[in-house]
Amino acid sequence: MPIAFDSKSHGKVVFGFYNIETDSLLLNELFFFSTDFCDAVRKICNPMTNTTVPGHSFLNQEDIGDFTGAMHGVHYTGYMGELYQEWPFPSKPEDFRQKLDGTKNRAKVQAILTKHAPKMDIELGRSENHDVQIGQYTFNKEQFIALLHYVRRGGMPTWQGFEEGKRPPYVTEMLAECLSG
Repeated sequence: MPIAFDSKSHGKVVFGFYNIETDSLLLNELFFFSTDFCDAVRKICNPMTNTTVPGHSFLNQEDIGDFTGAMHGVHYTGYMGELYQEWPFPSKPEDFRQKLDGTKNRAKVQAILTKHAPKMDIELGRSENHDVQIGQYTFNKEQFIALLHYVRRGGMPTWQGFEEGKRPPYVTEMLAECLSG
């Protein structure tokens, strides 16, 4: 579930996973896959370089849809409505865990996403003072590390098996390169 994070440029922003059956992340109106995000983060960690994350940008809230209504199964509009019709919120609270194999649904998620938001390359870079830019959003080092720890946990509610140290390999690789030491 996406939560609020502090940013240097925009104050509070919403970041996070938004459906447990996918590896999708959002940052306000920017949507991208966690696999692509982790790969891009690895590129900016060592050496310091700029890159892009393939993603989508929603032009208006109506295209995103009613996240809360879709999650509760009562109002299916826009992208979120279509996504939650495909993969409804689990009925049992113990099943509300981010799936380790969410990448398997990427093609279907991409097809739904493309109907609602234009594709774009989202700039990702790190400055000499360690500020990180994701699209138009800037995070200082501590704020950005908070985003990475969220991905490490598998968001809210966490990865399936998180208590046993489970997370997807692409997350483990990103953490080893970017949060060591």
